[in-house]
Formats: sequence, structure tokens, C-alpha cells
Amino acid sequence: MKVNLQGRSRGFTLLEMMVAVAILAVASAAVFFSNSEALQAQVRLEEQTIAQWALANQVAYYRLGQEMDSGALHTMANATLSPQRVNIGGYDLEVSAIVLPSDITGVQHIRWEVYRVVEGDRIGPIRSLTAWVRVTR
Repeated sequence: MKVNLQGRSRGFTLLEMMVAVAILAVASAAVFFSNSEALQAQVRLEEQTIAQWALANQVAYYRLGQEMDSGALHTMANATLSPQRVNIGGYDLEVSAIVLPSDITGVQHIRWEVYRVVEGDRIGPIRSLTAWVRVTR
């Protein structure tokens, strides 16, 4: 800022204004990118949480079907080992299971995986869960 001989200020020069605007722009960009990264992290966390719910549901269905004496429930349990399409919280997901070898008699080692389905294409797996389940039949 320039001061004239009588002690009154005349305002900021163009260069001072340009420097101030540049500093403001850099600070604004830093805040914007920080918020953008936080939003992306929140979306990933939401997706992971919903995928975990889908996995917990599949494991519960399978265990319920194994524990019950009803033939229909047992059939349902075996059906959960085939790929299942579900919609939870607005997310289209596919849950698939892989039966792995188990060294323990009467116990199945199953790994479930959740994929995001976008326009018919599977993306992922975005989450997986391994469970050991007692086989009753």
C-alpha cells in the first residue's frame, strides 16, 4: 500500500491485489481437494459397510439352513453358495461363495466375496469373508 506525503493511503497496487488473489486461490484449492478426498473416503467406507452387511446376511442364511431340519431351509443354504444378486442401500451387489478344502471333518471352509454390479459388470471383490461352518447333513 502506498502512502502519500500527507499520510493518507491511496489503496493497494495491482501487484499486491494479484498476490492476495493468488494466495486465496491456493488456499481455496487446498480446502477443495481436502474435502474431495474426505468425500471419496466416506463413499468407500459406505460401500465396505454395505458389502459387510451382505456378507453377514449370506453367512446367516447358510448357517440357518444348515442348522434347521427342514429340507427347504437346507436347500436354501445350498442355494446361498451360488452367486446371489442383492440390492442393499441402493447398491447392486453380487455375493458369491467358494467352498475351500477343510482339514476338519464335519466343517466346511467357505469364502464369500462381494462384488459391486454396475451396468451388469462385476467390480471387485470389494469385501470378502471366510467362515468355517458345521455341516449337519
